[in-house]
Amino acid sequence: MGFVTDKQTLDDLNILGRYKNNSIFSLFNHTITSGGGRLLEKMFQHPFDDILSINKRRDIFALFEKINIALPFTEKEFDIVENYLRNTESKNRLLAAVNIAKIKFLDFVAGDKDYSAFREGLEKTIEIFARLKDLMVGVEQAARNTAYHAQAKKNLDLLTDKHFDLAYACIEQKPLSFKNVFKLDYIFRAYLNDRITELLNEIYELDIYIAVSNLAREKGYRYANAVDKSEKFIDIKGVYHPAIPNAIANDVYIGENKNVFFLTGANMAGKSTFMKSFSIAIYLAHMGFPVAAKEMNFALHDGIYTSINVPDNLVMGYSHFYAEVLRVKYIAQEVASDKQLVIVFDELFKGTNVKDAYDGTVSIVDAFSKRKGAFIISTHIMEAGQTLKESNDRLFFKYLPTVMKGSVPTYPYKLADGITDDRHGMIIIENEGILDIIHE
Repeated sequence: MGFVTDKQTLDDLNILGRYKNNSIFSLFNHTITSGGGRLLEKMFQHPFDDILSINKRRDIFALFEKINIALPFTEKEFDIVENYLRNTESKNRLLAAVNIAKIKFLDFVAGDKDYSAFREGLEKTIEIFARLKDLMVGVEQAARNTAYHAQAKKNLDLLTDKHFDLAYACIEQKPLSFKNVFKLDYIFRAYLNDRITELLNEIYELDIYIAVSNLAREKGYRYANAVDKSEKFIDIKGVYHPAIPNAIANDVYIGENKNVFFLTGANMAGKSTFMKSFSIAIYLAHMGFPVAAKEMNFALHDGIYTSINVPDNLVMGYSHFYAEVLRVKYIAQEVASDKQLVIVFDELFKGTNVKDAYDGTVSIVDAFSKRKGAFIISTHIMEAGQTLKESNDRLFFKYLPTVMKGSVPTYPYKLADGITDDRHGMIIIENEGILDIIHE
């Protein structure tokens, strides 16, 4: 089945998007190969739903953070290698020889540059693979008794294959003779083509391991530890939003007996940012990626759904409130399917009147609390929190405070225990002088 989520959640959390401003993918994408970037996108689209895969990838990232290496080529150099290897005109030795002879002849009689470019692509490929071989010797040694050792040994075995040794022996013979061009081209693009393709995929993975582990080291991210879903808890120390400079960190613990985190706070107090920070950490942890936190231990979950920025739908004729109702209905169906999910709601039913929002919040939160999973639900309706506090012992209550400095509200963004009745909307309106503008 895989780890489940949907487009609304991915949009809420700004997870995907190579060119999207401040997307979490863009934050992590420091790969230097195009194939590495494509593979990273696939990783972001498919978090794991099993502990073994999560912790294995986590351990590989931790290994590369420790050994601190760099790929031995530039993006431009590797583009030359990929272009050369991609153009496999024929795996038949005779036809390959004819094709090479043809472009060599055109180079000789007409000054055609295709043969020179072709030969230089082969030479660059040999050069890059020789550098990779030297790198992988050290990686294979460092990876012994780790989750990456089998991959490292496989890569090194290929890079030290006797056919590669023949190529390395010619590395100083630039430009390569026509005889060696013919012989080595056949080895790389025909005889070992399938293994070379496999090696390229391994290089893309290596690119990701290096890029992500470098980011983790630079930013101080930590690696989460996944345990069996029967444990039914999420414990994060010092979680913060990875895309916000100098973000404030908070601790979160959601357990089996207290599985609904009920959050209150005034506008601008930081509720949405906190919930996004938590949700992004959950998503990245299920990928086996480092998270923006001091420490994280969590039970495996089947997926995550959020409802933070639910738009209306003019095409379907849905009002904002009805769009919210449909969103809650969809998530309720997922929860009722007996999945163990992480569910995050930012202000249930804010598109309707206060009385209906109060009734809907109380009834929906109470119903969710009886299902397995972890829930975070925020609201401006403090009265709903008071009612639930008196009637439901599966909830725990936190708020993000507002500190008044004279008539100016400020926000420390640090969670506190309890329910707040902070309401400073009118103060903000007055501070902006809106009424004065209208009256004038």
